[in-house]
Amino acid sequence: MVNNPLTECELTDKGRALIRSSAAGKVSRKTAEDALAGLLKRVEQYNHDLGKMFIIETVVVFGSFLGTKDMLGELDVAVKKRDRNLADPDRSNTALAYAAKSGRRFSSFVDELFWAAREVNQILKAKKRTISILDWDEFLRMASASPERIPYKVVCGSTEEAVAAEISSRGTK
Repeated sequence: MVNNPLTECELTDKGRALIRSSAAGKVSRKTAEDALAGLLKRVEQYNHDLGKMFIIETVVVFGSFLGTKDMLGELDVAVKKRDRNLADPDRSNTALAYAAKSGRRFSSFVDELFWAAREVNQILKAKKRTISILDWDEFLRMASASPERIPYKVVCGSTEEAVAAEISSRGTK
């Protein structure tokens, strides 16, 4: 058996940044602010819909939005969500029933199983190319790995201190 060094590669932080990057043009600060206001409105609507499987606990903005430039790459947000029914002993069947209720067709069992989590991002993004949503665990990993601690601002949910504590605890794991 021959060892293939290409199968043993690991994605670097620069590689992850490239994946998140966009070839789209810059957007004005006003456009990004409007996108954020719309996203926060959708968070509120989502959380009030008891038929949804998740609750959005925290939203933070980071990246160029926190700077002073008038033209930005995109609105970078991280979203922390938790299952609305943590005590559900039959979580996988509940997720599959939720997916079936959506009326969508899925190309795989995994897509169907994780539809509710994907749906959250689709609802929040609302087809706006201006918005880039990062998974909460990826945000924590990125923030804890960065020696200068990437700047961020909590715009919904938790306090700055609670998010800072999560980042710090992630860095010690």
